[in-house]
Amino acid sequence: MFEIYSLRKSWAGMVQKYRMKKQLARVRKLFLFLFSVWLIGSMLTILAQYFFAREAHQSVREYMQYFWVVIIELVSGFDIPNTTTLHITSQIISVIMLVMGIVVVGLFTGQIISIFVHVLQRGEFVSEKPDTFQFKNPIIVCGISPKLPNIVRNLRKSGLSKDREIVIVGDDADQVKKEEEEAFEDVWYVKGEPSQRAILLNAIGRQDTRVIILERRYDEPEFSSQCAINTAMAVEAIDEKIHTVVEVTHNRDAGHFQRTHINDMINISDFGMKLIAQAALRPGMARVFSQLLGGNDDEKSTVQIYFTPLPLQKIFVGKSYAEIIPMICSEFRCANITLLGFAKFISDEQKEKLKLNLRNTNYFIQINPVRRKSTEEAGKNYTMREGKLYFFKETILDENDQLIYLADAPVDFAKELFKISKRG
Repeated sequence: MFEIYSLRKSWAGMVQKYRMKKQLARVRKLFLFLFSVWLIGSMLTILAQYFFAREAHQSVREYMQYFWVVIIELVSGFDIPNTTTLHITSQIISVIMLVMGIVVVGLFTGQIISIFVHVLQRGEFVSEKPDTFQFKNPIIVCGISPKLPNIVRNLRKSGLSKDREIVIVGDDADQVKKEEEEAFEDVWYVKGEPSQRAILLNAIGRQDTRVIILERRYDEPEFSSQCAINTAMAVEAIDEKIHTVVEVTHNRDAGHFQRTHINDMINISDFGMKLIAQAALRPGMARVFSQLLGGNDDEKSTVQIYFTPLPLQKIFVGKSYAEIIPMICSEFRCANITLLGFAKFISDEQKEKLKLNLRNTNYFIQINPVRRKSTEEAGKNYTMREGKLYFFKETILDENDQLIYLADAPVDFAKELFKISKRG
């Protein structure tokens, strides 16, 4: 099934790349024009021969040969059979046919050359997304920014984006260059304003779409924030379940997104200031964060943070977080992973009861869960303190929950358990 999808995508991409739809329409018009010229020229030649050289023809079949004669004139000039005698009127018509043939052949050749010139000129740029093909689960990047190449590079660095297309949407998206062939493989563009519904519908996939909204650089920062808000609202209007991440440069802009259903707001300025402060107080902290986020571009082997896929593997269902930790340390030690925490599924009723603002998600993430501090908490899975929700190490996980772990690659726990059983 995946191979059929890839073949269809490759074909649609080639059609879009070579502009086959437009070119075929133009070629079709040229053929219609050529056919009309041939038919009219043949009829005029037959009429001229009938009125001015009737004595040279003995049958209707001899008149029919002029259909073939005109074809020869159109494609190869005056290279007509020696047995054919043309009246001066027919010769004038032949000259007109010759000129028409040169024009048609020239136009047809020009169309072919324009296709290859277009492909050569666009060779260093990202390919245009096919209008007639909808991707399955693309990652859409809205807005053109100097940091765009690094975002694409980091997305491709993670194995999680292996089967995802990256679609860049923006007014200048057609000017994005392929800085690295490997990183920009399966990267496409849709030209247009990201906040327009028609443009977004062309980019959004059939199943699991992720959207990144970058802040665009304008002379007026307020205008940049307004564009990001409009884009977020346009995405929400299409489907509220689309996972959306927005870049926020200043804290003052964060409040503008509270009424939207975006999932994550990344405040670059705030993160940067906190990291600088922590790095000054704790030498090496910047290196730690760099490793957790995938490392630098020149590092070949790095660790990353992963979530277990849904549903949660059966070997973990019905067990507490405290019970899973020794399992990871003993049975899965060959996988070289470190358990960080878990993402607990919270139903809509629980979200409303606990007054949790989980931003368009039903998962509450907790890193290094706390221990129970009193016997009053013995029968509870969670507690509320200072308006915050805390889960315990003894919280029982079910198939709707996820484990958060640190590893150099995603781990298939079922496959690892099978290997362990074979070794045992």
